[in-house]
Amino acid sequence: MDAILPFIPNYLLVLFEDKNSDAFVYSFWASMGTFIGGIIVVALIGILGADPTAQSTSRLMGILQSISAGVMIFMTCFHLVPESNEVIGNRETMLYFFGGVVVFFILEIIVHFMLPHEHEAEETHKKHDKKQKEKQVIKNMSAKDSLDLYRTSLITFIAMALHNIPEGISVYLGALSNPKMGLQLALAILLHNVPEGMAVAIPLYASTGSIFQVLFWTLINGLAEPFGVIGGGILLAPYLNEYFLSRCLALVSGIMFCISINELFPVSIKYCGKTLATVSLFIGMLIGWASMEIVEEYFGGHGHDVSDS
Repeated sequence: MDAILPFIPNYLLVLFEDKNSDAFVYSFWASMGTFIGGIIVVALIGILGADPTAQSTSRLMGILQSISAGVMIFMTCFHLVPESNEVIGNRETMLYFFGGVVVFFILEIIVHFMLPHEHEAEETHKKHDKKQKEKQVIKNMSAKDSLDLYRTSLITFIAMALHNIPEGISVYLGALSNPKMGLQLALAILLHNVPEGMAVAIPLYASTGSIFQVLFWTLINGLAEPFGVIGGGILLAPYLNEYFLSRCLALVSGIMFCISINELFPVSIKYCGKTLATVSLFIGMLIGWASMEIVEEYFGGHGHDVSDS
């Protein structure tokens, strides 16, 4: 950090004047991984000139969706759950995990009532048919398909925001305990937030065709981390320790697992076929493993083992 201070403008140096500010800045940079995921989706589908009318575009959407699901499944099963298990034990971890499954289906019900029903979507689709087709990335998409993709994006957005809050707090507390550990956590979380941002961006872009919406909502989703630090630091200060964070992450891991197998993977099969979706799922898991190996090798590991503040 000292090496870059001479290049930072004076009006920004205040951010680095004390330990709390450093910790908050680390959590902010960790949050940018989700936004980077949105940028990658825009680059792959939009800027690189993917033909919206081509079957290959819908196939690419399915592949990216399945890769995101694979990364999330790997992170859940081989990272979040084992880490929580080390801190709070297997029984409590699984209770919170299955609690997350229940929360997921509650979210499904809430989102179902928030969005228009299929017949309402069809009416809107007919009224704005020309405009809607211009916006859709996948041409000839039915109103039901568009609504399903939008629902998937909304549920994923909510779950990722819930996931980002304890992640941001863990970076903050880690940095307060040990600045080097905080930086390691921030880099690791930034890396694994990238595919999570893609998981939000892909169905949103497919259903709306709006680059602005993709970039805006992935940015807002990631900012749940520093916002979580602000809110958590004020409201939950007496409870912020490794046990609390492990319970939160075990709960969120149940939600993430359900999103992967109930939302992302079925949509992927629909657009790229069962075989390609399955292969892409395992490629995503391989990417998840490789990213964590890189973190372990070069940044000294990724954990949520933080001391009480």
